[in-house]
Amino acid sequence: MNNQSKIIHIFLILIFSIISFYSLFTFITNDIYLIVLHYLFDKNIKGSVKKLSNRKHVINFVMTFVIGIAFLFLGLTITFFYTRLMPGDPTAAYLPINATIEQREAVIRYLGLDQPLIIQYFRFIGNFLTGNWGLSSSISKGQAVVALIGDRFPRTSEILILPLLIAAIIGYLFGRVSNRTKRNWLKMGIQVLSAVCIAVPIFGFGMFLQYTLAYQVDLFPATGYKSPGYPDPPFITGFRLLDSLMSGQLYLAFDTILHYTLPWIILTMLFTALITRVLSSKMAEDIYKKKTILSNAAKTSAIFGVLIISLFLIDLTFNLRGITNLLLTAISHYDYYAIQGLIFVVIILFVLTIIVSNLIFSIITLVKDKKGRFVEVEKIAEREAEPTMVIDLKNYSKKLVRSPLTIIGVVAVLIPIILSLFAELISGYTYTEASGIYPGAWNPPSPDHLLGTGDFGRDVLARSLYGTGGALLFGIGAVFVGLVGGLHLGGLAQLHRVVRVIIMSFTLVFYILPGILIILLLVGIMGPSPGLLMITTGLLLIPSFTRIVANAEFRVIPIGKKILAYIPLFMGFSILFYASLGFLGFTNPFTIQLGMDISEARAFMYVAPWAIIWPGLAIFLIVVSLFILHEGLAKHSR
Repeated sequence: MNNQSKIIHIFLILIFSIISFYSLFTFITNDIYLIVLHYLFDKNIKGSVKKLSNRKHVINFVMTFVIGIAFLFLGLTITFFYTRLMPGDPTAAYLPINATIEQREAVIRYLGLDQPLIIQYFRFIGNFLTGNWGLSSSISKGQAVVALIGDRFPRTSEILILPLLIAAIIGYLFGRVSNRTKRNWLKMGIQVLSAVCIAVPIFGFGMFLQYTLAYQVDLFPATGYKSPGYPDPPFITGFRLLDSLMSGQLYLAFDTILHYTLPWIILTMLFTALITRVLSSKMAEDIYKKKTILSNAAKTSAIFGVLIISLFLIDLTFNLRGITNLLLTAISHYDYYAIQGLIFVVIILFVLTIIVSNLIFSIITLVKDKKGRFVEVEKIAEREAEPTMVIDLKNYSKKLVRSPLTIIGVVAVLIPIILSLFAELISGYTYTEASGIYPGAWNPPSPDHLLGTGDFGRDVLARSLYGTGGALLFGIGAVFVGLVGGLHLGGLAQLHRVVRVIIMSFTLVFYILPGILIILLLVGIMGPSPGLLMITTGLLLIPSFTRIVANAEFRVIPIGKKILAYIPLFMGFSILFYASLGFLGFTNPFTIQLGMDISEARAFMYVAPWAIIWPGLAIFLIVVSLFILHEGLAKHSR
């Protein structure tokens, strides 16, 4: 079978597996759940409320684990087919450098790669369940992938756990204050502050802290997870901080805390802002009344994706040598089994996160039902007459014109757009000239270069302006792709209940692997094409737009208001995503990209901080202006 036939064969099996699996999953769980609800309501509304509530919660708890298992095996299926297409030789880890044909054929038989695809698939599942994840072929040739990951995973966990705990407490308090306060200025202040914290690029803020608190003040180490020359504590749990405390080597524990402090500060700020944003929303008051297990899983998946990309950026910025750093190394070296094993870890973490989140959702829903917090089904409020399209549009326009937050957001968004349109006039350089090679690399600001120069003597002002335009175009393109797909799928979901269930369930396929991981894996196969990155990011936005359209009132103005409110939000996240990919090195080096410029300036951070500050500030201003505009529009979209 040639490569083309093999790809077609794999593709057809993958599509068939997904359709079959989700058809079975949808109609056995969620659709039966909805049929039960309708049956009970139609039969006897007053007499079945308690019965309905009990059955609903039982099904919620059952579906929590069904969804978890479904995500696990669907994620493994996607991983199996991806690993059959990605570059890299699965036999390389088991062979010497000058292996003979006979030796290679023997290893192929040993690994079962000569078996039919379905046999390989079941062997793949068996290896995953038994922990036989293969050997590293390039990072640490011949070492078991399980041991390689086991050495890095505790480091990532130590970075993550404390910020999550602190953020959960502070975010809950801020969200509670935002929901209960009658002071509009306080509510608006909390929402804007959380938007500002999310808009700050992690890598830019991280390097700012390295420059100020590590280099200028010398309070904390700039990089690494321990000081050079310091030994490892005796192995007890595998967690360096915990093992240092348990073994009584307090100086090692203190050293580890110093190295983790700056990453902890950044992650705590980001996670607190995210939790505050979720809980301070007006929809948080009745979120457990309206949401289902599937929608909760979708929202949790999106948050999990943000968490993963945060770990990527923190790991690389501070050189912590965690599992995300290991994954980047594995992809760049095409380490077949290391990539596969690290995807396994991400899937396991994802499934555990989904199960825990859905359990919490089910428990809170149960508690609120028992307390009578939900509106009884027999109390049906009289509906007011729907306004005409003209009246609805007129009322909406008046609210926007009178909204200070919306006006501030519009003005703030227009500033980077205008600056990028007149980049050549402001900087005096064309796009080509801004990418040229000149003497005077990393020179400080001067009359000829107002913001200084970067690598190859390139003008920082010119590259910041052109990079701003490129980021805006990327965000617009990604949102356009997501919007077109979301309008089609969301519109179909409005047609019939069964169609809605199928579409909403199928959109969960997009959440199985975090967006950053999907793009990195695609780049590993096809290269860092800007068009590919934009289209893929747009595809990842389709589920979000689909849910907005499907859940909105099926009229032009209500749907339009919802879409208009979320376009700036998704555009801001797309731009942050784009800059993050550039910082990680997954972009075209011949384009002007703000994240890539910051990454190139990392080695010269202490001699040329302007080469980091201005591109980072440009990213922040673009994103925060879009987030503020979203806050203003969202306030009047309900």
